Amino acid sequence: MDPPRMNDREARDAAGASVSFVIRPNRSLPVSGLVALFVALSASALTIGIGFALKGAWLILPFAGIEVLIVGMLCYWLYRHIDDCELVVIEADRVRVMQRSGTRESRRDFPRYWARIRLDRSQDGRRPSRLRIGSHGQFVELAENINESDRLILAEELRNALGAPE
Repeated sequence: MDPPRMNDREARDAAGASVSFVIRPNRSLPVSGLVALFVALSASALTIGIGFALKGAWLILPFAGIEVLIVGMLCYWLYRHIDDCELVVIEADRVRVMQRSGTRESRRDFPRYWARIRLDRSQDGRRPSRLRIGSHGQFVELAENINESDRLILAEELRNALGAPE
């Protein structure tokens, strides 16, 4: 499988004025795998529950049903977030940041000349760094769901594409 798709870059246009970064967390389980996981866990829980109920321990069935319900809710949550991504488009005069998480979508525009990339590292080194882009005191956090090394690479690539100082 490909490395994490943290920065699928689109080609620059003819004038070289636009570049895009698509930032996605590494989702290794496709929808078909999610359905198979739900079916397998639900079938095993219900089979065990019915087996115990047939032996006289009928009180197991409600708990098996609750287990199936919880697994179903978790699978639904995973399904809703399967297309989460962030898109950073650096154009000639502006930087556009679009973020999608579940059913929420947001979009922010910043003037390219004033846009800055901030990489805030934790003091103790145990927490991940925070990558932010913005201007005039308004910043948006990017790449929360990718690993630290990819976040550092992305910060450098964004700085290079933006032409921003460190």
